[in-house]
Amino acid sequence: MSGPARAALSLLTLLAGASAQTTFAQAAEAPEVAQACLACHGEALAEGAPPIAGHSSNYIQLQLVFFRAGRRKNEIMQGVAEGLSDNDIRALGKYFASLPVPDTKPPADTQGDLTKAGETAALQHRCAACHGDTYLGIQAAPRVARLPEAYLAKALGDYRANTRPSSGGAAMTEVAGSLSDADIKALAHYLAVLP
Repeated sequence: MSGPARAALSLLTLLAGASAQTTFAQAAEAPEVAQACLACHGEALAEGAPPIAGHSSNYIQLQLVFFRAGRRKNEIMQGVAEGLSDNDIRALGKYFASLPVPDTKPPADTQGDLTKAGETAALQHRCAACHGDTYLGIQAAPRVARLPEAYLAKALGDYRANTRPSSGGAAMTEVAGSLSDADIKALAHYLAVLP
């Protein structure tokens, strides 16, 4: 079986065992396997690490499978994910999905023209169709509202360069493929400062 086919089979197995997202009140204590994750993705974020609390379980599991299979490149995350079992990945997806979306205030928007350009680009490229009207994510499409601007710009650049796999077929690769550097800068800024 080829690498991509093996990854797809692994992904289907994981998602079949995934349970529905719970509320914060139902969130169990962090499983032991989550302790390493919390060092970078907890209340205090490591540089370049996005907040993952409140993302859907499906999205978190997909990304961990991509890291484990080497389809998504990040030296730290690949090193972490290669040691995860399918059950570990399911537990991590369930745990982080059970946490509330961080209630962070967006940074002050001092670049109104850039924000407007980002809003226009988001409408033009139909970002809300997958990420929701408030950009808080839908199923396997992640929350993109109020993520760090540098992280968003890097993610969009990686999708455009086809070095990051899209979790919805090739949707992000296709969308990002048509983005200019100016579009990426504007979109990343707009999404980061959403109220």
